[in-house]
Amino acid sequence: MKLTYLGTAAAEGFPAVFCNCQYCQEARKLGGKNIRTRSQAIINDDLLIDLCPDTYHHFLVNNIESHKIKYLVITHAHGDHLYPVELCNRQKPYAHGMEAPTLEVYGSALSIERATQICGAPKNVSFNVIDRFQRFELGEYTLWSLPARHMDQKNAFFYVIKQGEKTLLYGHDTGFFYDEVFDFFKNEGFKFDLVSLDCTNGDIAISDTSSHMGFENNKRLLERLESIGCIGPATKKIINHFSHNANPIHEHFTKRAASFGCDVSYDSMTVEI
Repeated sequence: MKLTYLGTAAAEGFPAVFCNCQYCQEARKLGGKNIRTRSQAIINDDLLIDLCPDTYHHFLVNNIESHKIKYLVITHAHGDHLYPVELCNRQKPYAHGMEAPTLEVYGSALSIERATQICGAPKNVSFNVIDRFQRFELGEYTLWSLPARHMDQKNAFFYVIKQGEKTLLYGHDTGFFYDEVFDFFKNEGFKFDLVSLDCTNGDIAISDTSSHMGFENNKRLLERLESIGCIGPATKKIINHFSHNANPIHEHFTKRAASFGCDVSYDSMTVEI
């Protein structure tokens, strides 16, 4: 299974779209891995996670064959993760030659409501409402939708995704996981080959009850996952989704994340498990 991080920033991007702070100035000067677009990822070449405002750009720079994408799972309805107007373009006369005849979209009731309010019911798109702690099958993938500490439990999810013998945890956008999520992981006996965690705040202190995490929250969350047997020495651990306020210069974040055994995502980064 292959995970590609198409975008790795929070809602404002990095450098932020209208910002002239010292962090954004430095990012513009350095370029490269320090330029971060809005958060989005793709599994292999057919399972897209979120539909951000930078989707078209992501498809171009990563040579994504968008006509092959079969599935779209939405974490939540905030505008940096759900830009549904693009779905209007997945039908004639805007799109032809779809290898995947229908794009199957999955999300909370609120996410699906907002998507259909904007784009109606495109002929080549199907919308599916899912609930918290729901298991569902997408072709060769099995997914579980977990309640995120973001918006509210009914309308923001993060996901466990399994293909064959490989399982990854995509933990964005969320604060520290609810106890019931840890209990669910333990009861299901999950063993994660890859864990990707929200680290919006970096070194800026943030409460466990907030809607995002930082380095210290990530460190303790990984310790909790290890204590219940979900991760081990072979698990790949990656932090992702960064605010410009946290100064996510790649070199700086790489050194900081290494102190608790994590790698740092960057736009177009690919990880295989």
